[in-house]
Amino acid sequence: MTGNRKGGLMETKKLKLIPLMVLSLLLILPASEIFAEAGEIEKEIKMADKVSEQVEKHWDRVTDPVRIARITMILSRLSPFTDRDLPFEARLIDEDRPNAFALPGGRIYLTTGILDFCRSDDELASVIAHELVHTDKKHGMIQSARNQRLSIGALAVIIATGGQSAAPILANLAQVAIMNSYSKDLEKEADTVGLKILFQADYEPAAAVTVMERLQEEEIKRPFVDPGIFAAHPKTRERVQGLIGIIRENGWPLERKKALRLLRTTITGEEGSLYLNLDGRPVWHGPSGESTRRLLEKTAGLLDRHLQMETSPYDVSIMEFQGKQVLRIGLGTVVSQEEILPGMPPLDDLREKIVAALQWARSAHPVADYHR
Repeated sequence: MTGNRKGGLMETKKLKLIPLMVLSLLLILPASEIFAEAGEIEKEIKMADKVSEQVEKHWDRVTDPVRIARITMILSRLSPFTDRDLPFEARLIDEDRPNAFALPGGRIYLTTGILDFCRSDDELASVIAHELVHTDKKHGMIQSARNQRLSIGALAVIIATGGQSAAPILANLAQVAIMNSYSKDLEKEADTVGLKILFQADYEPAAAVTVMERLQEEEIKRPFVDPGIFAAHPKTRERVQGLIGIIRENGWPLERKKALRLLRTTITGEEGSLYLNLDGRPVWHGPSGESTRRLLEKTAGLLDRHLQMETSPYDVSIMEFQGKQVLRIGLGTVVSQEEILPGMPPLDDLREKIVAALQWARSAHPVADYHR
């Protein structure tokens, strides 16, 4: 991920309030040296306390119990799958623009804007999981140590003992965290391990993809906007492709609709009729009655199972199967002609409306390559 650009999510004038040290060229230390000199958890927490003081001078901390409960619940589902037993905590700050960043010792900050940006708990969990890896794997400390040509142990000692050199090091640590200015190897690890944690915690892995795809859409609309948490390092399109590759390699499902809260079925009644809806749009109906309700509920369940954002419209078809005319989606039979009750539209009409609902859902999330 990169630092700030014109129109960035976290405004440059705020960051200028944090004294920044002129950075030297990166010197990448061997992993063995980095982790051999890793500080204790207590030192990490002290570092986080000092950086938090700077963060909370510039952004008001939000204590709304409903929103705090939401992010805490998600964090509690994810944290058991980390490597270290840290006192993980998610804090919320008042900032309209979406961002999230991790400090040492298990502390994660989320902006109110990222809560609005995420369409589901799955998407929010993907953001938190990514930042969880950054703090669990000491990425902020590693990056800051590289920037300062120090080992993590030396960095921790300097900050713990204070002195003239502590302030610029803390400023650099804050810069790394807030601007997510990690090197590519650390970002790749956060993406890879974050996806694994997401899957282990029973969230949709596709949520990490849908968040990045929507960012890609925002970049197309506003090419000079710095995506902050999702900064193009590597570029957003490359990250989307990388995340999809990780999902495919692990054999996990790539099903975007749950993360996006699209293609959702409901059954409603009105003026003597029952309606099966996709995203609130009627796709099939019949006269009110228990038989109609049972058929619509069965059809809704099969649509939930077989109809995905990734489904090709050509895979929604009417064909002869086992001697019956049926509506199929991919390899799954949804309903047969024989099941249709008097007063219900034919299969052709149902197919046409399902395809229209699918195309509408895709238009609500247009950047995705659904056939990849």
